[in-house]
Amino acid sequence: MATTFVRMILTCRPVRSDVSSNLLTGTIPPEFSLWGREDPHDPDENSSLAIIDLSNNFFTGDLPVLSNQSVLQRCDVHGNNFGGFLPEFPPSLLDFIKPSMFDGNAFLCPIPVALLPSNLTCICGNGHTITSNVVVESSRHEKVAARVPANRATEICVPCHEGFYSNATTKQKCLPCPAGTVPSKEADHCKPCLPGSFSNVSGDQFCSPCSHGNFADGIGATLCSPCNPGQFAADQGSTKCDECPVGTYSGLKGEKVCTPCPAGTYASAKGEAECLMCSKGTYQDVAGSADCKACPIGYIAPHQGHVKCSPCSPGSFYDALHTTCTLCHAGTFTGTPAQTECIKCESGTVAEGFGNDKCLSVAIRGLGYTTTNTALKCGSGTFNDGTWRTCQPCPPGTFAPNSGSRMCSSCAKGSFAFNNGSSYCNLAPPGSFVQVEGAIRAEPCPPNHYAAKNGSITCTQCQLPSFSFLPGGSKCILAKPGEVYDHVTWPSFALNLAGVEQHDLLTKRSQVSPIDVLIQTWTETLTSYSGLNCSLHVLRVHQPLGSAELTEIIVAVEIITPVSPKTRIDNTLEKGVSDAIHQATKAAENALNDLFDELNGSDTKEPKDIDQVAALMRSNSFQNALVRQFRRTNLLTGALPLIMVNVSIVEPSFTSTRAVACAAGTFFTVIDKFTRKCQLCPVGSYSSTSGALKCKPCPRGTFSAKEGMESCTLCPLGADAAPGASSCVECSWLTYECKGFWQDLIIAVGIAAGVLHFLYKRMRQLCMGDQAQRQQDDSVALMAAIRAHGRTLDGVRYAPMGMISADTMLGISPRTENVP
Repeated sequence: MATTFVRMILTCRPVRSDVSSNLLTGTIPPEFSLWGREDPHDPDENSSLAIIDLSNNFFTGDLPVLSNQSVLQRCDVHGNNFGGFLPEFPPSLLDFIKPSMFDGNAFLCPIPVALLPSNLTCICGNGHTITSNVVVESSRHEKVAARVPANRATEICVPCHEGFYSNATTKQKCLPCPAGTVPSKEADHCKPCLPGSFSNVSGDQFCSPCSHGNFADGIGATLCSPCNPGQFAADQGSTKCDECPVGTYSGLKGEKVCTPCPAGTYASAKGEAECLMCSKGTYQDVAGSADCKACPIGYIAPHQGHVKCSPCSPGSFYDALHTTCTLCHAGTFTGTPAQTECIKCESGTVAEGFGNDKCLSVAIRGLGYTTTNTALKCGSGTFNDGTWRTCQPCPPGTFAPNSGSRMCSSCAKGSFAFNNGSSYCNLAPPGSFVQVEGAIRAEPCPPNHYAAKNGSITCTQCQLPSFSFLPGGSKCILAKPGEVYDHVTWPSFALNLAGVEQHDLLTKRSQVSPIDVLIQTWTETLTSYSGLNCSLHVLRVHQPLGSAELTEIIVAVEIITPVSPKTRIDNTLEKGVSDAIHQATKAAENALNDLFDELNGSDTKEPKDIDQVAALMRSNSFQNALVRQFRRTNLLTGALPLIMVNVSIVEPSFTSTRAVACAAGTFFTVIDKFTRKCQLCPVGSYSSTSGALKCKPCPRGTFSAKEGMESCTLCPLGADAAPGASSCVECSWLTYECKGFWQDLIIAVGIAAGVLHFLYKRMRQLCMGDQAQRQQDDSVALMAAIRAHGRTLDGVRYAPMGMISADTMLGISPRTENVP
């Protein structure tokens, strides 16, 4: 309604506008400030409007601008629901303005000074808060903001502090803006920080711009994020990071500039966090480059990151295939740098060794030039055949015992020369042989062969039944009493250690042999990974020909499987002494087993333990573990890379004869001249140690019910067994097998003797009577006769006896009475 009315009167130039007491509603539009103008759209034109009366209606909202009404003298808006701040009054109105014209509204504090003092009230608006606890009760008993007396508005309604805001939702209480936001200009709400800025604490007045090298790409940031490596932010308040251009990099977070790649490096793409070094054969001498340059022909860059290329020095030439400088071979040279090939020496001159930059004249045979350019006789171990300038060392396998030698002699059979420049040959030590001339080392005798003295040309086979178990035997031995012969066939493996010399493994350090520790470590690792009980037997430790810094260790792997004494008896202890018989028997068994497998149709077999070990040895995981364990021993100088260790299987398998002690539970016996055998201990006996010559009987209280027992079993409670028993018996009175039999027997005999003696006496009494009783009866009768008759029964007279006391009769008192 109000909007339509205003648009209607814009078409004319009214002097008075009175719409009071019409119950009008709505808001007064901003066009109100253009009333009374000939051209409503010209804000600079003077207005003709002098009176405005909008009182006693229901208008709401803010009053429009009144400052353009230059002739306005009355503006009455009381009795409405206008809110907001009162606009600035034109000077023409100040002389006629009255506070009552604005009463009955809800204008926000503060009220213009032109209306003060007065009884007007105002509402403490957004961005302000009331300092006192003035409240009024509404009809619904809800607490609402009080109208503040306009005269005290500046005292009671104060603006919020910087960084705080207030509005209806805060009940006009000032609260700090949370982190990431700041108050609006009117402090009536919080607005989020714009991209590129942040606020990291609550109550901030302003958003801070992100520093160099940091950014914030969203609104309401509480902090700025640093640019990632390969990016930068050059300006403050950045909303994103830029990628480093080619040829530059930023290696850290939060960089504000990118650094040019130094010489010798490059960055071919944007956003690099580091520069790449120029590869071999290339260089870069300028910083901030996007690529590298190739070295010219004759020049090399042998490493990465070169800032310039180096020419091949004299004595070498440029190898285009491998893009490297290679030393000139013997007999050739280069005298200037950056050459692509070497030149051959002219006749009568020589370039010895590698890398010569010139050729020199040769010396006559048997002589050689020294550093003083004086030709002297070649020393022992060296020679000159007239084609060299200096004396050359005799190659391995040859020697020169005298000075002035024109050539070196080959070592005879049975001897060898391992090093260059030998003046003599070493005899093959016992246990080895050399059967060719010019040998550089002696070979160990194979198993079951021996060489007892130095300088052997061949090895002698052991006479049966003697043997030499491992290679390199210097004598053959026989099995000891308690041992039998065992023919074995074990797989062999070679461990190659690059960069390790044989001398380093065989030289003891602090009473510890490195080779022993290495074999122990190898054994423990194999046992741990395979789950089998393995034992490694060292067959050979040597350096292969032409490999000065490569040591090869060859071992045979024995898988120890716990078996019962009877199984050992059945499997190993009845082997024949003759190798021929053994091999024939073994071949027959294998053929028979193959036949059975074919008849049974078993195309697949369970993998054997030895196959498992062979596969494990060749696996990368096992070799990695082996290298790690070798490093922990600290016996090998420096780090041991994986590529320097290799394990491979060796063919053929190790085959030999050895002596093994009879197992516990068996005893050794010789059946005939050629047969040694381990027999099971019979029932009632045992052997607790290996190599026993006889079995011991089970002690009392124990027994063995089976053959081949390593110990005897205790009898249960209440039972016993005699020595050498095969079972226990329950003990009762007079059980012969039980302990205490003889004590029980003696007691029984004693008791029986006592009983017999008692019976004897009793029988005698019954048959003959008791002599003492008869004597007592006779004495009583005699005394009775004498007392009565004065005589005995046989007529002999006695004087009559007086009275005799009982004590006298019992012999207590010898006194008697006299006869009258």
